[in-house]
Amino acid sequence: MKRILLFIISVFFIYNIQAQAFSLDTSFNLSYNFYFTGSGATVYGLNYEPDGKMMIYGHFDDGYFNPADVLRIYEDGSLDNTWTYPIADGIAFAKRLNNNYIILSLSTLFKFNYWGQSTDSAWANNVWRGNICHQFYKPYFLSDGSMLVGGDSACNIVSDKKRCFMKFLPDGNIDTNFKHGTNRPVFGIVKYSSDQLLVYGGSVNGFTKYDTTTANRMCRIDTLGNLDTTFKSIFTGGSPLPFYIQNDGKIIVVGYFNIVNYPTALYLIRLNTDGSLDSTFNNTISTESSWASSVCPTTDGGYLIGGGFKQYQGYIRNDIVKTDINGFIDTAYFNGLGFDSVFNQVGGTPDVQNIVKGTNDTYYVMGDFTYYNGVHVNPIIRIHGLSVGINEVEKEKKELKVFPNPAKDYVTFIWELPLLKDNAELIITDISGKSITQKTIATKRGQWVWDTRTINKGIYLYEIKTNTERFGNGKVVINGM
Repeated sequence: MKRILLFIISVFFIYNIQAQAFSLDTSFNLSYNFYFTGSGATVYGLNYEPDGKMMIYGHFDDGYFNPADVLRIYEDGSLDNTWTYPIADGIAFAKRLNNNYIILSLSTLFKFNYWGQSTDSAWANNVWRGNICHQFYKPYFLSDGSMLVGGDSACNIVSDKKRCFMKFLPDGNIDTNFKHGTNRPVFGIVKYSSDQLLVYGGSVNGFTKYDTTTANRMCRIDTLGNLDTTFKSIFTGGSPLPFYIQNDGKIIVVGYFNIVNYPTALYLIRLNTDGSLDSTFNNTISTESSWASSVCPTTDGGYLIGGGFKQYQGYIRNDIVKTDINGFIDTAYFNGLGFDSVFNQVGGTPDVQNIVKGTNDTYYVMGDFTYYNGVHVNPIIRIHGLSVGINEVEKEKKELKVFPNPAKDYVTFIWELPLLKDNAELIITDISGKSITQKTIATKRGQWVWDTRTINKGIYLYEIKTNTERFGNGKVVINGM
């Protein structure tokens, strides 16, 4: 009886360990009463502070607007009540510079001190006096404290031509020596390398030129504003956002956009360093107006992808998915309800706006959702990472090696499946799901060589499974023919 009880407890313990990967971290308990009526509550972003605190911002309040839209919190979620930000108009951007904050609210830039008080009126006056602009977008700050910022097509710089891309000096005055610009709105600027930036825009009237050179919705410049002509944009419509720059310089782009030679919109792609499409990545076509909004690297070299989608590669995933480094789904994770799912979110469609890596292999997920895996949550949560969910029994249960990859003439599959009970099938398809070949596996240990000399160049997906269990899956790149 004791042995049976011990076995049951062991199985329960192993199951719980497995279940904790990307599960809710209940030690993060944001002590703020989000008010969900009307248009709901949305958290857009999170920034780490030098003292270990965090600044979260979005469009939310507690029903009394005290405070609202931007909070400074501790790592456990408790509020830093020394922050007394007075405005409640929706915050699209907040960044700390030394002991001050630059905040983008109501499409207008403001400057506040450490306690949320507007004290630098000279800076704000200079910004307003030097520029008449209906709308500012996300700024980028250079190392000297100056600021590059995009605006809409109604921006007019005093004593200068109409432009949608500007530079402000640290005191808030326009840098009249900065003569670069785009012909239509710039939505933001992100760091590409130590001395280069990516400029992006979009929507219906995305920019098509930088200075006088063709540059559709995205271009690369140096920190002085000079265009890098080796980067060629492939975008033709929509709003691409260069969200994550890999160590090799490749760029993962999210959003909802069109590119050359693609008849339908996409929402997740990877660009090579010259701006061309990386064909080894799972460049994802948008279905049912789905979109991606964020990318966050995971400890195994893959990614968490967040956005507004209900499936990914044919698998049901509600607004978040785990992929490998090339954007192909890792089917082991996010098999539950996900965000909202069968629950109706008040005021709109639930989606993930941003994912930020936390400490100790955790992730902050934020958006306008109200449920995660059936549990009512705030629109910002913290989830556990992969290290919490390692199941050594599962790791020993299956092993599959595939090489070479990329391949040209052949691919070798070697498997060791000690718990295999029934025959399994090794199934290979192209990325559209079309079956290419299939191999029956009747032994727990073995190998098979796939002759690829007549196989078209491209990306192929493989998996070993029975009627009840999957033993391994992945992708292989064929460079033949």
